[in-house]
Amino acid sequence: MMRSPGDQDRTRGLRPYSAARLVTVAALLIAFLAAATAGMLTVSYRETQRLEMVGLRNISIAFAAQTSGVMQAIDQAMLQAERAYRKTPERPVIDYFDDARAAQEYIIGLHLFDASGRLAASAGPHGSRAPPGAGQHQAAAPAVRGAVMPLITISDIDPDTGRGIINVARTVTDASGRRMGTILAQVDSERFERIYTLLELGKGGSVTLFHRDGTMLVRGPPFPSGIGRSFAHTPLFREALPVASRGVMDIVSPLDGVRRIYGYDAVSDYPLVIITGANKAEALGSWYDLLWTAGAALALISAILIYLAWRVARHSASQSDLIGRLEASERRAGRSADYLATILNAVLSPIWVLDGERRLVMYNEAFARFIGTRDAKLVGEREAEVLDPETARERERRYQAVLEGSRSNEAVTEVRDGRGELRTAIQLTSRLVDADGETQLVSVLTDITERHKAEEHLAYLANFDVLTGLPNLTQFRQILEAELAVARTRRACLGTFVVSLERAHEITDLLGHEPGEAALRKIGEIFRELVPRAACVARVRGAEFAAAMHADAHACGATMQELADTLMARLSEPITLEGRDFYLGPVIGVSVFPSDGDSADELYGRAHSARNRARDEGGDTVQFFSSTTHSDLEQRLTVEAQLRRALERNELRIVYQPKVSIHSGRIMGFEALVRWSNGLLGEISPTRFIPIAERTSLIIPIGAWVLERTCSQMQAWEAELGEPVSVAVNLSPRQFHQKNLLRLISDVVQRHAIAPGSLELEITETALMSREQEVDVLMRDIRRLRVGLSIDDFGTGYSSLAYLKRFPVQRLKIDAAFVRDLGIDNDSAAIAMTIVSLAHGLNLKVVAEGVETAEQLEMLRAMKCDEYQGFLFSRAVEAADVPRLLRENRIAAAQGS
Repeated sequence: MMRSPGDQDRTRGLRPYSAARLVTVAALLIAFLAAATAGMLTVSYRETQRLEMVGLRNISIAFAAQTSGVMQAIDQAMLQAERAYRKTPERPVIDYFDDARAAQEYIIGLHLFDASGRLAASAGPHGSRAPPGAGQHQAAAPAVRGAVMPLITISDIDPDTGRGIINVARTVTDASGRRMGTILAQVDSERFERIYTLLELGKGGSVTLFHRDGTMLVRGPPFPSGIGRSFAHTPLFREALPVASRGVMDIVSPLDGVRRIYGYDAVSDYPLVIITGANKAEALGSWYDLLWTAGAALALISAILIYLAWRVARHSASQSDLIGRLEASERRAGRSADYLATILNAVLSPIWVLDGERRLVMYNEAFARFIGTRDAKLVGEREAEVLDPETARERERRYQAVLEGSRSNEAVTEVRDGRGELRTAIQLTSRLVDADGETQLVSVLTDITERHKAEEHLAYLANFDVLTGLPNLTQFRQILEAELAVARTRRACLGTFVVSLERAHEITDLLGHEPGEAALRKIGEIFRELVPRAACVARVRGAEFAAAMHADAHACGATMQELADTLMARLSEPITLEGRDFYLGPVIGVSVFPSDGDSADELYGRAHSARNRARDEGGDTVQFFSSTTHSDLEQRLTVEAQLRRALERNELRIVYQPKVSIHSGRIMGFEALVRWSNGLLGEISPTRFIPIAERTSLIIPIGAWVLERTCSQMQAWEAELGEPVSVAVNLSPRQFHQKNLLRLISDVVQRHAIAPGSLELEITETALMSREQEVDVLMRDIRRLRVGLSIDDFGTGYSSLAYLKRFPVQRLKIDAAFVRDLGIDNDSAAIAMTIVSLAHGLNLKVVAEGVETAEQLEMLRAMKCDEYQGFLFSRAVEAADVPRLLRENRIAAAQGS
């Protein structure tokens, strides 16, 4: 704080002051200091409380957005089950948990009730088929009839932890709007509680999820006695929410009587409210510390001033003594002024006082730092010349408003500091009157730039992907809905593209996390290049992106195909990172408005479905949605549903295809092949049901059954023939990586007394290519059980010589695709010859699959291939025919020799 020039010279002409005048001066000075301190503290209090409440509100907004996203994902799961129910109401099937879906980490059960309230279908992550408290939900099912929002309740509340089951129910109607039943999703409230407890809000802080009817659903930290109770009588529901769906409150908590500040936000599209709270005393702790410091300083200064006035009044009788004492008093006053300056300088916010001509009367060090100077001679300078001249007119309008009536003015403004940086701040200006009766203006500037940026960043995070800067799924859906309105108005078509990069994870797997993120940023730039041709591009999740493209209605199909082909060609180019080329493996699904849907959810969902079809079928990597997609999906789901019951219905059987020595014609063993005959579907080809078993993990129990049944049959054959029969059993990649595989093999070999070397396991190249160290250990452990190993379909994968040299295999099987073209395609013959030579060089036997002609057999014999199997010798035979086939072969081989 600065004093006016010449203050120290004024005492030389002083005359004795009256006691009344001294009291008046001291009182005015103390009043000024008190007013300035009170103004500063008031501003600080309001700002501290406002910032805390805004922070709590923003936290509520963020949690509300996240909760809304979870509820939308749950709604999508319910919608999928609802569609299935509409298609097959007589035997509904819920297949939501068969593949990885967005809401699986939250949903613990999906349940369908028919129109009478009876349970029609049920599913859960672990195969659960019956909801807890089924009777309760049957009674509640009709309650959601005609509801726009879902019915949300909580049940099965644990009195010790407060955790329960959140039930989300919607009515299912047919095409005519007639009620068919109710779909119920059950969510473990602990999943929400984990999210709400991640943020530390200090002692007494909390995040709570309420139903709009006042029922407490989830609270972090836990409050067991409140879960399930109604708080409809509290100010949040009686006063705040009826006025605004988003806001702040300063009230006494109805839970424990502690005064708290709150921020709340209603969850969009759902009858839910998020409220975050913090103890007011804790939140304003820093301000109370400032209050005590300022109060102590003001009291000390006031005591000093009173003491000085008392001393001057006591000794005013003597002129000379008075002058001496006044000089001493001025020195003490100077020190007091310095002390006051120290207090003001301790305040980090800029403070300055202006006279009627807008000249600086005093200021603190924070003000000097803000304008970028350490000059202590600014008193008397015009404010417009030292503080951002560009905003001087705006400040003058606020000053006039204070002088013309308002006692104070608070405004959010933007002002440049001494470095030219634009800062966002709150300027509070109040009117003062000095000892001479002159009006002055005191201003306090609170810099909220960082908080303002944080608020903008929170809003950004809710709608954009941080890594690529592209819109996220939520924002994409909103933009897509808006673009649909434009397309309807123009009667144009709008294409929705969903793109997944199937091999993008290889970058992270090989090079690490940072190069993986760099690759995603490059991919984001590729999608950004589509704008402005694309109405919107977005990163949905992981390595999945989406885009919306307009086209004229008369050229819709051709335009969308061209766009898809262009995008596929661009994404198929390699990305170079750290000297390596990586191929992304793009797969694109496309849906088109208006033919494929009329809403953003329909178009996105159907493009997603087309993408899945392109990925699953492994053919054309660009797929447009069509009605056959749903038909194929329905057929696949029917096969899957029947396959899940195939083992218990005893519908599976094993047939055995002989493996024959090319040189002697003697049967060397058999390959066990699984067959399936279903009462509803008839005989199903393995090429149809094995991929489904792989995708749904049903291959694990089926594979275990095949191994058990084959070993049991081998034991029976040995007892009948008096010698062991060699049999090869296929292991899928999923089986090969199950943790208990070694124990399973050991157990079945010991129980059925399998002769050493007579059981062989066939493993695909794909299974060998991941987790090499673990695979090596596992294969050597299998060999210690005296079980043989072979590589099936060799030449179709990407295995290298290092695998053949490293892993303890005994046989290679040439894939039938190469054998089929022998004598037709020179490349196939060259590949087959290479495999045989390679295997023999490593002391491995070679078995050719799919031999159907004598010409193929002769070529294999010339290549010195060891064994073959195929229709040329025999189709796969039933287990009962194996002993007869072996006897006949032994006789024929003996006669031929």
